[in-house]
Amino acid sequence: MIKLISRALIAGAALVHAASAHSDAPAEEAKQVLAKVQTSVVTVHSLDERGAPDGQGSGVVIGAGLVATNCHVVRGAASLRVTGTSGEFGAQWIRQDPHRDLCILSAEGLAMPAVKLRRSASLSIGEPVYAVGNPLGFGLAVSAGLISVVDTKNTPPVVITSAPLSPGSSGGGLFDRDGQLIGVTTAVLGTGQNINLVLSSDGLDRIATDGDKPRLPPPLPAPERQWEQEATALQNSSDWARLENLAKDWHNAKPTAAGAATFIGLAQRRLKRNDEAATTLERALVLDDHNAFAWLVYGQVLKNLGRPTEANQALDRAEAVHPDYSDPPAARAEWLLQEGRLDEARAQIKESLRRAPGRSDAWRVLGLIEDQRGDKTGALHAFQISLRLGEANADVSQRAAQLLADAGKADEASRVNAQAAHGQQESARSQVAIGLAELQRKRLGPAEDAIRKAIAMAPESSDAWNALGSVLLGSHRAADAEKAYGRAHELAADNTEILSNRGWARVALKRFDAALDDAKRALAIDPQYASAWRLYGAVQMEARNYLEAVRAFDQIDKLGQATPDDLVSLGESQAETGNVELGLKTLARAESLDPNLARMCFSTAKALGRKGDYEKAQAYIERALKIEPASHVAWSSKGYGLMKLGRLTEAVEALETAVSLAPDYSNGWINLGEAQLRNRNLGRAIQALEKAVVLSPQAMDARLFLGHAYFGTRQAGKSREQAEHILEKQPNFVPGLGLLVLSYLLEGNAPAARTPYLRLKELAPDIARALRNQATTDGLIAARQLPD
Repeated sequence: MIKLISRALIAGAALVHAASAHSDAPAEEAKQVLAKVQTSVVTVHSLDERGAPDGQGSGVVIGAGLVATNCHVVRGAASLRVTGTSGEFGAQWIRQDPHRDLCILSAEGLAMPAVKLRRSASLSIGEPVYAVGNPLGFGLAVSAGLISVVDTKNTPPVVITSAPLSPGSSGGGLFDRDGQLIGVTTAVLGTGQNINLVLSSDGLDRIATDGDKPRLPPPLPAPERQWEQEATALQNSSDWARLENLAKDWHNAKPTAAGAATFIGLAQRRLKRNDEAATTLERALVLDDHNAFAWLVYGQVLKNLGRPTEANQALDRAEAVHPDYSDPPAARAEWLLQEGRLDEARAQIKESLRRAPGRSDAWRVLGLIEDQRGDKTGALHAFQISLRLGEANADVSQRAAQLLADAGKADEASRVNAQAAHGQQESARSQVAIGLAELQRKRLGPAEDAIRKAIAMAPESSDAWNALGSVLLGSHRAADAEKAYGRAHELAADNTEILSNRGWARVALKRFDAALDDAKRALAIDPQYASAWRLYGAVQMEARNYLEAVRAFDQIDKLGQATPDDLVSLGESQAETGNVELGLKTLARAESLDPNLARMCFSTAKALGRKGDYEKAQAYIERALKIEPASHVAWSSKGYGLMKLGRLTEAVEALETAVSLAPDYSNGWINLGEAQLRNRNLGRAIQALEKAVVLSPQAMDARLFLGHAYFGTRQAGKSREQAEHILEKQPNFVPGLGLLVLSYLLEGNAPAARTPYLRLKELAPDIARALRNQATTDGLIAARQLPD
């Protein structure tokens, strides 16, 4: 009976990648085979319509520029690429044998040697073999095993081997010790003893010439170029020559676009070609006389040409089109300041700030006006707000420093601002600015005091409530912070900063759907708002929707606002979508900016692990532990890496440290359970994985490992419970179906096993047939009642 259960465990374990079998083939021989064939094995990348990674597998070079792989690796891809030792190349799907799940790709420029094919008739049971592919996206790897079965009932035959395979190995090669191709790896039938399916290489060369042609979808049209977005980016970077060239290209593509002519005129003004600019802007206004921005730039050009009356009339037209436009009064204020008409200038800049309180340049102009008027307190107040809003003008920084020195230390300067003879609204804005400055210095108590004073002065100030939310969030009072942000949102429903800030409070409360809604609403208002993209990307990473996370953080990078932490998020998400090399390049950028960023070390280690470079990955984990020795994430990552290196005892020790540091960290429990499972400590594996499932009920990997552990301890009912939960979420998940079948067979209940078996047979007939045959061979008598 012990022998029967042991064999049943082999069949059950074949349905997950948790545990790996051992081959008796010498490791040195495996390395030699890998050295022979690695120049003939490639990674196959499937891309979606946007060119983003959508999946990957492996492939084998069988002729000049010809690659054999599984059809399920490439089916549904909008485009394909292959990478190997000679580089990365575009590929096309040219031939197929759909009945055998074998497809042929053509990769122009691929200069890699073809393998030699070995016919199945020459194979022997028990012969050493070696699987080479790209498991889990970690990079080329080799595993050794034996030929278990050559199923001659199929034509061509199907080979079953004990060489371990993992997801991502599909389409790779099974080789003999001379490097001859025996077949194409296609399915993992088990993990406990690594029983895996290989499609014989018989007839591969004929498929390349005589196989069916695939039906490919028509290519999608290229997306329309975002002219205004590109022009705005060049405007923000003050790259006027490039802006002019871009806007001219835009005009050539769309001659009636008033925006193109407006940006040409703006660039010409900035390049001091005002006569040309006036002509260009007049053409823009003929195309669209409701373009407030064009009227603004036209007014500035007319002022430069010495036509002040017409200039002011142009600004009037801009305001008539857009009554809340803050730029026209700001432009008038600067003109009046140059003429020494300080009171009029002050009135205009205050009007601009009423319309847009967050303009750092307007606060700078107000500081200059107040300084010339002799109001040092007002000037200091304006300059401080300007700097805190991001003003980069060196003169402002110098003058603010001088005024602060005149007033004393920063705390004394705060008191001067608080006591200044301003109205309630202005005093409230001053208190908000002081509070935010204290928040930046991590002085949370004084920050909260200052902002609550602002709210007392101006209870309807959305800025004050927004700032209070930031202080409360910094104090780890997320629920109170959400309420403060909610009040701010009631007062300013279209404020993107407030929406994004509330989203972060909701992330802290693990209300991810609500946080995602805030991010989407902010981006609908301003698609270029980096903070909203940052929130959107973080929530998508939490949901493991890494393609969307890549889109979000890539947008921040394109906007030129990516921090080292943003680059880590981008690199990690790129690696998670299968683009490991690009992810590592992005992570290297983050490392160059901040080499002591612990999260960068974690993510780099994870990406290196995907390549199979576990030694180098461990080095990054050790760096992370030096930076944050009490980090549960670092200890969990270390344990996972050690597990991949086969150092199971050390892995268990590291993972036990991780869960002791953070008992509610589900990923640590999942990794600990997997390590115990690999170490054959089934009881301890069950304890860890049950804890993981309680913490994270939707973690399918935890449930797969737990179902496997239950099966190994003959708890068929509990094993079935996990399989049913998985299938409730993913009804066509082949490993879940197989585990369900085996749980019934273990109880001798063939009628109950029949329905999931027939579904498994429909989805993966070869796997179903091999599972039935193996279960019968291993003494699960009820398997004989299943249809062949």
